[in-house]
Amino acid sequence: MQQFPSSSARLYVPESIIIPALKVGAITGCSGFLLGGLVAVVRSTPTVGLFAAGTGFNCFALGSTYTAIRSIMFRALHTGDEVKFTPKEKVYVSGASGALTGLTLGLVLRGRSNAVAGAIVWGLLGIGGQYAYNVADERHTQEVLGSSHMPEERGANFTDRAFRSKWNPIKKLTDEEYGAMLNGKLLAIEAELAITNEEIEKLERQRSSENEK
Repeated sequence: MQQFPSSSARLYVPESIIIPALKVGAITGCSGFLLGGLVAVVRSTPTVGLFAAGTGFNCFALGSTYTAIRSIMFRALHTGDEVKFTPKEKVYVSGASGALTGLTLGLVLRGRSNAVAGAIVWGLLGIGGQYAYNVADERHTQEVLGSSHMPEERGANFTDRAFRSKWNPIKKLTDEEYGAMLNGKLLAIEAELAITNEEIEKLERQRSSENEK
Protein backbone atom coordinates (compact mmCIF):
# COMPACT_ATOMS: atom_id res chain seq x y z
CA MET A 1 0.00 0.00 0.00
CA GLN A 2 1.41 3.38 -1.00
CA GLN A 3 1.98 5.81 1.86
CA PHE A 4 1.57 9.53 1.35
CA PRO A 5 3.86 11.94 3.22
CA SER A 6 2.38 13.71 6.20
CA SER A 7 1.96 17.49 6.42
CA SER A 8 5.14 17.79 8.50
CA ALA A 9 7.08 15.83 5.90
CA ARG A 10 5.75 18.00 3.07
CA LEU A 11 6.99 21.04 4.96
CA TYR A 12 10.59 20.00 4.29
CA VAL A 13 10.37 19.11 0.62
CA PRO A 14 13.94 19.45 -0.72
CA GLU A 15 12.87 21.28 -3.91
CA SER A 16 11.50 24.21 -1.91
CA ILE A 17 15.02 24.85 -0.61
CA ILE A 18 17.22 23.63 -3.46
CA ILE A 19 15.53 25.43 -6.35
CA PRO A 20 15.66 28.93 -4.79
CA ALA A 21 19.23 28.27 -3.68
CA LEU A 22 20.22 27.26 -7.20
CA LYS A 23 18.56 30.39 -8.63
CA VAL A 24 20.46 32.64 -6.26
CA GLY A 25 23.63 30.69 -6.96
CA ALA A 26 23.16 31.16 -10.70
CA ILE A 27 22.80 34.92 -10.28
CA THR A 28 25.80 35.24 -7.98
CA GLY A 29 27.80 32.86 -10.18
CA CYS A 30 27.17 34.90 -13.33
CA SER A 31 27.99 38.10 -11.47
CA GLY A 32 31.18 36.56 -10.15
CA PHE A 33 32.14 35.31 -13.60
CA LEU A 34 31.75 38.77 -15.13
CA LEU A 35 33.53 40.46 -12.23
CA GLY A 36 36.32 37.90 -12.30
CA GLY A 37 36.81 38.41 -16.04
CA LEU A 38 36.96 42.19 -15.55
CA VAL A 39 39.49 41.89 -12.73
CA ALA A 40 41.58 39.46 -14.77
CA VAL A 41 41.68 41.87 -17.72
CA VAL A 42 42.62 44.80 -15.48
CA ARG A 43 45.38 42.79 -13.80
CA SER A 44 46.56 41.40 -17.16
CA THR A 45 46.13 37.82 -15.97
CA PRO A 46 47.26 35.39 -18.69
CA THR A 47 44.40 32.95 -17.98
CA VAL A 48 41.41 35.26 -18.06
CA GLY A 49 38.84 32.55 -18.70
CA LEU A 50 40.16 30.27 -15.96
CA PHE A 51 40.26 33.12 -13.44
CA ALA A 52 36.72 34.20 -14.35
CA ALA A 53 35.43 30.62 -14.13
CA GLY A 54 37.03 30.13 -10.72
CA THR A 55 35.55 33.37 -9.40
CA GLY A 56 32.15 32.44 -10.81
CA PHE A 57 32.27 29.01 -9.19
CA ASN A 58 33.19 30.48 -5.79
CA CYS A 59 30.36 33.02 -6.02
CA PHE A 60 27.92 30.30 -7.06
CA ALA A 61 28.95 28.17 -4.08
CA LEU A 62 28.63 31.10 -1.69
CA GLY A 63 25.24 32.28 -2.96
CA SER A 64 23.59 28.87 -3.16
CA THR A 65 25.01 27.59 0.15
CA TYR A 66 24.05 30.75 2.03
CA THR A 67 20.50 30.71 0.65
CA ALA A 68 20.04 27.02 1.45
CA ILE A 69 21.37 27.31 5.01
CA ARG A 70 19.29 30.42 5.66
CA SER A 71 16.10 28.74 4.43
CA ILE A 72 16.80 25.63 6.51
CA MET A 73 17.36 27.73 9.64
CA PHE A 74 14.14 29.67 9.11
CA ARG A 75 12.22 26.43 8.65
CA ALA A 76 13.84 24.82 11.68
CA LEU A 77 13.11 27.81 13.94
CA HIS A 78 9.55 28.42 12.77
CA THR A 79 6.75 27.03 10.63
CA GLY A 80 8.47 28.04 7.41
CA ASP A 81 6.92 31.52 7.12
CA GLU A 82 9.79 34.03 7.12
CA VAL A 83 7.43 36.99 7.46
CA LYS A 84 6.62 36.05 11.05
CA PHE A 85 10.20 36.75 12.16
CA THR A 86 11.07 40.15 13.57
CA PRO A 87 13.77 42.24 11.82
CA LYS A 88 16.18 41.57 14.70
CA GLU A 89 15.60 37.81 14.44
CA LYS A 90 16.26 37.97 10.69
CA VAL A 91 19.57 39.71 11.39
CA TYR A 92 20.56 36.93 13.80
CA VAL A 93 19.58 34.17 11.38
CA SER A 94 21.30 35.85 8.43
CA GLY A 95 24.48 36.34 10.46
CA ALA A 96 24.49 32.72 11.59
CA SER A 97 23.83 31.55 8.03
CA GLY A 98 26.71 33.65 6.74
CA ALA A 99 29.03 32.29 9.44
CA LEU A 100 28.09 28.68 8.65
CA THR A 101 28.54 29.34 4.93
CA GLY A 102 31.97 30.87 5.44
CA LEU A 103 33.00 28.04 7.77
CA THR A 104 31.77 25.29 5.44
CA LEU A 105 33.21 26.67 2.21
CA GLY A 106 36.39 27.70 4.00
CA LEU A 107 36.95 24.09 5.02
CA VAL A 108 36.04 22.72 1.59
CA LEU A 109 37.67 25.25 -0.73
CA ARG A 110 40.39 26.97 1.28
CA GLY A 111 41.43 24.55 4.00
CA ARG A 112 41.15 24.50 7.75
CA SER A 113 43.33 27.58 8.27
CA ASN A 114 40.82 29.84 6.48
CA ALA A 115 37.66 28.39 8.02
CA VAL A 116 37.49 30.66 11.07
CA ALA A 117 38.31 33.79 9.08
CA GLY A 118 35.67 32.87 6.51
CA ALA A 119 33.07 32.35 9.24
CA ILE A 120 33.80 35.77 10.77
CA VAL A 121 33.84 37.66 7.48
CA TRP A 122 30.70 36.10 6.02
CA GLY A 123 28.90 36.26 9.36
CA LEU A 124 29.52 40.01 9.48
CA LEU A 125 28.44 40.33 5.85
CA GLY A 126 25.22 38.44 6.60
CA ILE A 127 24.46 40.69 9.57
CA GLY A 128 25.29 43.88 7.68
CA GLY A 129 23.36 42.91 4.58
CA GLN A 130 20.23 41.93 6.49
CA TYR A 131 20.40 45.06 8.64
CA ALA A 132 20.74 47.29 5.56
CA TYR A 133 17.79 45.50 3.95
CA ASN A 134 15.68 46.00 7.10
CA VAL A 135 16.45 49.73 7.17
CA ALA A 136 15.65 50.14 3.46
CA ASP A 137 12.44 48.12 3.80
CA GLU A 138 11.26 50.14 6.81
CA ARG A 139 12.01 53.42 5.04
CA HIS A 140 10.13 52.26 1.95
CA THR A 141 7.16 51.22 4.08
CA GLN A 142 7.07 54.62 5.79
CA GLU A 143 7.20 56.39 2.43
CA VAL A 144 4.33 54.28 1.11
CA LEU A 145 2.24 54.94 4.23
CA GLY A 146 3.06 58.63 4.07
CA SER A 147 2.09 58.91 0.42
CA SER A 148 -1.21 57.16 1.12
CA HIS A 149 -2.09 59.94 3.59
CA MET A 150 -1.10 62.65 1.06
CA PRO A 151 -2.62 61.54 -2.28
CA GLU A 152 -2.37 65.02 -3.77
CA GLU A 153 1.45 64.85 -3.61
CA ARG A 154 1.81 61.47 -5.33
CA GLY A 155 1.73 62.90 -8.83
CA ALA A 156 3.74 66.02 -7.99
CA ASN A 157 6.67 66.70 -10.25
CA PHE A 158 10.18 67.62 -9.16
CA THR A 159 9.48 71.37 -9.22
CA ASP A 160 6.42 71.02 -7.00
CA ARG A 161 8.31 68.85 -4.50
CA ALA A 162 11.20 71.34 -4.47
CA PHE A 163 8.87 74.28 -3.76
CA ARG A 164 7.06 72.34 -1.02
CA SER A 165 10.28 71.30 0.69
CA LYS A 166 10.71 72.54 4.25
CA TRP A 167 14.19 73.81 3.34
CA ASN A 168 12.89 76.13 0.62
CA PRO A 169 11.95 79.64 1.84
CA ILE A 170 9.67 80.09 -1.20
CA LYS A 171 6.47 78.09 -1.07
CA LYS A 172 4.28 77.15 -4.02
CA LEU A 173 0.61 77.32 -3.04
CA THR A 174 -2.07 75.00 -4.30
CA ASP A 175 -5.42 76.31 -5.51
CA GLU A 176 -7.03 75.50 -2.16
CA GLU A 177 -4.24 77.19 -0.19
CA TYR A 178 -4.37 80.26 -2.44
CA GLY A 179 -8.16 80.49 -2.06
CA ALA A 180 -7.86 80.22 1.72
CA MET A 181 -5.23 82.99 1.72
CA LEU A 182 -7.52 85.27 -0.32
CA ASN A 183 -10.45 84.56 1.98
CA GLY A 184 -8.31 85.48 4.96
CA LYS A 185 -7.29 88.76 3.33
CA LEU A 186 -10.92 89.54 2.47
CA LEU A 187 -11.97 88.92 6.06
CA ALA A 188 -9.18 91.22 7.27
CA ILE A 189 -10.28 93.96 4.84
CA GLU A 190 -13.92 93.60 5.91
CA ALA A 191 -12.89 93.89 9.55
CA GLU A 192 -10.89 97.05 8.79
CA LEU A 193 -13.84 98.52 6.87
CA ALA A 194 -16.16 97.79 9.79
CA ILE A 195 -13.77 99.53 12.20
CA THR A 196 -13.46 102.48 9.80
CA ASN A 197 -17.25 102.78 9.51
CA GLU A 198 -17.55 102.79 13.29
CA GLU A 199 -14.96 105.57 13.54
CA ILE A 200 -16.82 107.59 10.89
CA GLU A 201 -20.10 107.16 12.76
CA LYS A 202 -18.45 108.34 15.97
CA LEU A 203 -17.07 111.43 14.23
CA GLU A 204 -20.47 112.20 12.71
CA ARG A 205 -22.15 111.88 16.08
CA GLN A 206 -19.57 114.19 17.67
CA ARG A 207 -20.02 116.73 14.86
CA SER A 208 -23.80 116.65 15.16
CA SER A 209 -23.58 117.09 18.91
CA GLU A 210 -21.26 120.07 18.50
CA ASN A 211 -23.61 121.65 15.95
CA GLU A 212 -26.52 121.30 18.33
CA LYS A 213 -24.57 123.21 20.93
